Amino acid sequence: MDSQTRKASDDQSRKALGNQRRKAMATTPLSAKVLSVVALAGLAPVALNMAQRTRQGAPKTGPTFVDPTATVSANVRLGHLVYVAPFAEIKAGSSPARSIKIGNESDVQDSCVVTAEAGAVTLGDKVLVAHGGTIKGPASIGVTGRCPEGVSCPSFVGFNAEVDGAIIEKDAVVLSLARVGPGVTIPSGYKVLAGKNVTSNAEVKAKTARVTKEDRDFMRAVIEVNVALARQYTALAAKAASNAKGINLNPATSFNPQSELPMLHGRRVREPAFRNRIIGDLHLADGVQQLEKVMASRTSLRADEGEPFDVGPIAEMKDRVTFHALEHSHILLGRNGRYGRGSLVHGGPTPFEDYTITGDNLVLGDLSVFYRSRIGDNSRIGFKCLVQECDLPANTVIPDRTVRIKDETSKVEW
Repeated sequence: MDSQTRKASDDQSRKALGNQRRKAMATTPLSAKVLSVVALAGLAPVALNMAQRTRQGAPKTGPTFVDPTATVSANVRLGHLVYVAPFAEIKAGSSPARSIKIGNESDVQDSCVVTAEAGAVTLGDKVLVAHGGTIKGPASIGVTGRCPEGVSCPSFVGFNAEVDGAIIEKDAVVLSLARVGPGVTIPSGYKVLAGKNVTSNAEVKAKTARVTKEDRDFMRAVIEVNVALARQYTALAAKAASNAKGINLNPATSFNPQSELPMLHGRRVREPAFRNRIIGDLHLADGVQQLEKVMASRTSLRADEGEPFDVGPIAEMKDRVTFHALEHSHILLGRNGRYGRGSLVHGGPTPFEDYTITGDNLVLGDLSVFYRSRIGDNSRIGFKCLVQECDLPANTVIPDRTVRIKDETSKVEW
């Protein structure tokens, strides 16, 4: 069998396995094997019922969870039901002028940086800072402005985006790889377009669009998921602190009801001492010893929402890489992938049975985002790029600082 035929056969097998898993999740209870894994960690499967999920519109009391790998300094105040994901850094100074406040039902996701080195940072209720986002004080997000309905609504900072000394009002959005500079205010009801660099208030109109109903529905769904993760990671760690470390189980939730260990080189692995976070139903071709060789540090491969992830042998994975997926979506990555510093592969709804897919020999550049897309073998995505909702052939080359969304191309301006 030649290499192309073998690859196609393997990809079909892995995809079929994913389909079987989804069907099993929908129709069968936890298997004896999964129950034994859960029991080993001292856990019971816990799921939010629908009534609990639909009541999540208004802020309320509940546990906040900070992943053990995250850094939260003194002079940081966290509200209720906040989720701080792996390798996030929340760094305040010692004075009130360098404090950080994060409101109820907000989340700071993997490898985000929130720093008050130059001034205080306030994140209001329901503020979402997505994977790799950076907030530099003095800044406020989701504090001023107005909501389309009621007094509480989400605000959002997207993948690898930056807010530097700016104000992002309630019901405002900064899309992936965009930047908002000092002194700028993004008003309620507006979103900064992907890759744009807004350096003055005079530029706001030209570099934004109106927030849509679909945007608001998306933000509410993300809030709901991260509130559930704050609750259920707390429950997971309460059984044993080691459950929330290293290579380990995902928490059981209504959208991901099975707690499962990652599968590395064909076997389920629980290794709390591992330096990176590998969570949930994530199938890696490499074993722990090989991962020690190819992975750098501060990496989070987190199948605690969407799953499964199937990942071929990794050639290189630099610092602060993140894999994640929206609920009910999946990731399928080919052999010999090279993932740059701060890069992100993120699943979500796609025409490919909700799989985000890469071929063999992908190079994903530093700070680049591959989201809800498919790309063929031997492709290269340059530095600080966004590829979103695309279907790209083999041997594709995306130049540095490119935004490619569907069939439209623009530049990252910073």
